[in-house]
Amino acid sequence: MKNLFNVFILFLLLVWPAVAFGQNCCMNDSDTVREIQFPLTEKGVFYYFNDEWFALPDYDYVQTDSIQKMEIKNDQYGNRAVFYTVSPGYLAQLKQKIRDSRILINLDPICEFPGGNDKFKEWLDANIQIPEGYKGNERVVVSFYVQPDGTVTDPRIFRPSKNEAANAEALRLVNALPKFRVKYCTPKKHRLSYMMPIRFKEPGAINLR
Repeated sequence: MKNLFNVFILFLLLVWPAVAFGQNCCMNDSDTVREIQFPLTEKGVFYYFNDEWFALPDYDYVQTDSIQKMEIKNDQYGNRAVFYTVSPGYLAQLKQKIRDSRILINLDPICEFPGGNDKFKEWLDANIQIPEGYKGNERVVVSFYVQPDGTVTDPRIFRPSKNEAANAEALRLVNALPKFRVKYCTPKKHRLSYMMPIRFKEPGAINLR
């Protein structure tokens, strides 16, 4: 009975988070699947083996009877995590199995404007203020960082306009951006670097491509 209970607990910790994550990432597949919920940074659970984190292709790689101890706590980066204790020999086998599988796992952070690219364009069109008397048709490129909590910081003009009012407006726009949605696929979080082109066009001008 004790072994059966342990297997059930492992199912809840290992399998159920994966099922829930899959539901949250599948949008509009059916009426019963929930749309993705934010903030994404609160959804993930990281797994450690003998205090070492590494990416697993899927949970079938771990044999439940090889786990000697299990503990849920925060890791050194403040993430909710499950810490497993296994024998050094089994951990070496697990790493070798992952290497032999040659499965590529994309661990790049996911970062997006709330609502996606279309909402981003709508936000820019609704908030940009073309300087009075502006003439021309050009792009001002602004560099900035997105912090782990989604906050936009440190905007700088990367490709300026000769019109200083346009440069000032580009910086104002970036400073006014709402928090981005960020999900990290590795425990350690870091700021993300981006560049954003902002189009300035004099009122009534026709943009010919």
